[in-house]
Amino acid sequence: MISYDVAVIGLGTMGSFTCCELAQRGVRVVGLDRFSPPHDRGSHSGGTRVFRIAYAEHPSYVPLALDAGTLWDQYALAAGVRLLHRCGMLSIGDPASALIQGIRKSAEQYGLSTTAYAEAEIRKFFPAIHPPAGHIGIFESAAGWIDVNAAIQAAQRMSSLAGATLLDNCPVLNIVNRISHFEIVTPSQTIAAQRVVVTAGAWCGQLLSQLGLPLRVVRKVLLWARPLDPEQFSPRLLPIFAFAERFFYGFPTVSGPDVKMAIHWEAGQAVADPTLPIDPPTMDEATPVLEMAAKYLPALCGPLPSAFTRVTQLKTCLYTMSSDEHFIIDRHPEWENLVFAAGFSGHGFKFAPLVGKALADLITLGETSAPIGFLRVGARFTTPVGPG
Repeated sequence: MISYDVAVIGLGTMGSFTCCELAQRGVRVVGLDRFSPPHDRGSHSGGTRVFRIAYAEHPSYVPLALDAGTLWDQYALAAGVRLLHRCGMLSIGDPASALIQGIRKSAEQYGLSTTAYAEAEIRKFFPAIHPPAGHIGIFESAAGWIDVNAAIQAAQRMSSLAGATLLDNCPVLNIVNRISHFEIVTPSQTIAAQRVVVTAGAWCGQLLSQLGLPLRVVRKVLLWARPLDPEQFSPRLLPIFAFAERFFYGFPTVSGPDVKMAIHWEAGQAVADPTLPIDPPTMDEATPVLEMAAKYLPALCGPLPSAFTRVTQLKTCLYTMSSDEHFIIDRHPEWENLVFAAGFSGHGFKFAPLVGKALADLITLGETSAPIGFLRVGARFTTPVGPG
């Protein structure tokens, strides 16, 4: 039986950066994934992810985002490839909306630089956007987009160069605590490890079933469309955009001629077992997104039903949702040599290098200076979380 210091289960976004951090510290680490990341069976599919600092969900994310931004730049320098593209982000909504209020609260609390635009100014400076009367925009110049595939590939390449063993297409069937060590059971072999990090995304609930974590997996749909007026959607005239209504968001034409967009705040289709085949996306599921586009970005696809002809691609993405939609990063309540990160609820990618560093700290040092206390289980959930 091969033995390692640490086994990282799940090599998506968080796991890949955790492996990299551990390997670069001289830890003998093995990473395992049931697929071959990057892939479309996790929460990182879709090519691009938003990076933002003035965080509407809770101000406590702001220090994490600031540190993550620094780490993204450091990883890019080390890997020799650009990962974070700071093109700015414009959030639009009623001044009383949760999105606008949340951004303002975070920006004020941490002294972040933002620019407010009135309705008429939005129409003047960002001609693709047609806000309703009374809506305002908040522009954050430090925001941008992350190249998903380049990020994961860079983290894995750097992990391997630092000595990590990465095992793709190697599903973990069970984690057995042998007191002195853990045994990681796969279809082809059993691996021993002194310590374990679980970053298995949609499979965290299954692998940590004894904890009863309040997690559910939902399938979301991403959409790409060819603009009627391409110039209006070029990065020169349009930053990343988000609207307070249902958190409808999207990207300018940063990675091709099409505009990627989706709705973040919606229920999504429940996934009982992520191991089973995922339903392919349908044009019916594109309807809510195209309705938002017709309302706020009329030069993108035009009105329905003709808007359907502008759709060039549909993809699915799996969100692993916690019950309060905040991340869960903690240590197993009985197995002190196992830590986990789960429930990133569709807004975790931007924090990946910071989470990787924090998990590496927790599993090797027992503590971390990263301000993640608010993400621990603690008393967050109304139902007990723990063995039994």
